[in-house]
Amino acid sequence: MKRISLSIVALLCFVGSACQRTDVIPDRLEGRVDHDLRYSDIKDHPENYRGKLMLAGGKVLSAKRTQNGTLIEVLQIPLSGDLIPTGKDTESKGRFVILDRNGDQVPNPAVFNDENRRVTIVGEVLGMTMIQIDDVKQQVPELAIKHITVWDWDHVNRGYGPYAGYAAPSGWKGYSGHYGYPYY
Repeated sequence: MKRISLSIVALLCFVGSACQRTDVIPDRLEGRVDHDLRYSDIKDHPENYRGKLMLAGGKVLSAKRTQNGTLIEVLQIPLSGDLIPTGKDTESKGRFVILDRNGDQVPNPAVFNDENRRVTIVGEVLGMTMIQIDDVKQQVPELAIKHITVWDWDHVNRGYGPYAGYAAPSGWKGYSGHYGYPYY
C-alpha cells in the first residue's frame, strides 16, 4: 500500500510540474528554434545566421519607440536551465538589440523602466545594427522578436519570475530545463 501511495504522489508531482511550465518557447515556434545557436556564435558574424531563430536573454538597458518599431537594447546574460537570464552582469558577452517591428510583442516599452527587468526572447537573426554606448558607436547583433518573456525579481522567493504585469503565463512555477546550463 505504501509503495502504491508513493508512486501516485510521484506521478502527480511529475504531471503537476509538466503542466506548470512557462511558455518561454511557444509551441508554434518550438520546432523552428535552433537550440544550438548561441550569442557567441552570432556576436561577430550574425549575417552568417540571418533568418535563423534563436534564444537569447539578458538585462534590458533601454527600450524606446522608433519609426521602425520598438527597439530594446539588451546586455546579454547567459540563460539558466529554466531559460531565465539569472547570471551576473559580469558574465555578459556583449550587447544586442531586439526589434519589435509591429508593436505586437511589446505594447508598452515603459515596462522596462526597472533596473532588474530581464527578458528571454525567441528572436530571428537580422544582422548587425549600430548603437551608441557612451561616446562610442558600436555594431551589435540585431534580432526580431518572435516571442518575449519578461522577468522580474521576486523579493519573496529571491529569484526571477515572470513579470505579472506583462503577459505572465498563468500558474507559472518554472520547470527544469533540458537545454543545458549555462545557455549562451
